[in-house]
Amino acid sequence: MRKLLPLLAFVLFTLFSDSVFALQTSYLGNAQIDLTILLGPPPVAGSDADKTDLRTVLEAQQTRTSEQIKRAQADVETSVFRFADVVGPDFTAAKLPFTALFFKKVSNDSRVAILAIKDAWQRPRPFLASSEVHPIIDKPTSGSYPSGHSAYAYMTAIILAQLLPEKREAIFARAAEFAHNRIIDGVHYPSDVEGGRIAGTVIAANMLQSPEFKADFAKAKAELNQLAK
Repeated sequence: MRKLLPLLAFVLFTLFSDSVFALQTSYLGNAQIDLTILLGPPPVAGSDADKTDLRTVLEAQQTRTSEQIKRAQADVETSVFRFADVVGPDFTAAKLPFTALFFKKVSNDSRVAILAIKDAWQRPRPFLASSEVHPIIDKPTSGSYPSGHSAYAYMTAIILAQLLPEKREAIFARAAEFAHNRIIDGVHYPSDVEGGRIAGTVIAANMLQSPEFKADFAKAKAELNQLAK
């Protein structure tokens, strides 16, 4: 088993790292977030709930507009700056370098937290369950439940809404769209999205307790306030 650990670490790094943070967390520390306990399991394959999930995906596929497709494809990117359309045109990485780094750490922590639970359930993606599903993005290889993008969306919304409370309603509406776009993409079921919403909330709640998070949050808040002057 010990001989396999380096290989496992390399595989996980390759699959989930797009930054130097890799599998290390910045704000979760030693927090034990067992989402297999906190989340209910996905619908059983072939059950009525599972069939309803699939019907919803197929309906979204049949009715999605060209504008929805465009936005759903763009929302594949897990960046806080995808919220710029509701926050404002100055909400960019170039103008907010520390805020960009802060949310990069937040994103990485979310990926690490979601990593294990996808393997716990190993739910096949909609396009694997039905040949009628035609994704409009590259097909992910990880499990379907819960949706990591949805977890990211709601976790980010919770944090961003505290930085910009006057935009709270618009931020959460944008998070809901971001998460729903995974159904539009054809890569997640509604129950995956709901599981992601709960997971993102739990992850955010744990981050909010971190002294490191609080310190960086204050710096990001100051940077945003400075930009607004």
